[in-house]
Amino acid sequence: MEARTLWVESYQGEVLGETIFGLMAGREADPGRRHQLEVLTVLERATKELAEPVFDRSGFDRGDTAGTVSQGTTVVEVTAGWPWEQFVASILPITEEFLVKYRRLVELAQEDWERDIARAYVAHEEALASYARRTLGQEEGDPLEPVLALPHVQAVAAA
Repeated sequence: MEARTLWVESYQGEVLGETIFGLMAGREADPGRRHQLEVLTVLERATKELAEPVFDRSGFDRGDTAGTVSQGTTVVEVTAGWPWEQFVASILPITEEFLVKYRRLVELAQEDWERDIARAYVAHEEALASYARRTLGQEEGDPLEPVLALPHVQAVAAA
């Protein structure tokens, strides 16, 4: 798969995550879970924004963002009734799928600045997987710690 296609899929994956976590946060009654979903929304938005220079410098089209938002809305209609643990567990297979794409982007990067962005995407996906494992009790530690430790999330939180 070529870099252009992977960047578009990666960008749209962040659009999808931002949409899902944001809509779920708006529906969540539990304040702790709502906060987690709000942080995950920031994670997805901040990671999506990291790729803007790739699209700007390369002249790539970002893809069908409106279609992705619509898809995310549909996903939320289905998953909103799931138990919390089922929803969180559904994150793990998605992170595995996207880690493959993001690691491939690191390999395909032509320049250091692009490779750095791809590496940040890998770190983002690893942090999201760790969040899910920690939330499910499969890994020790505060679930949000790996997410909040990411420099691009810290930058948004500080703004």
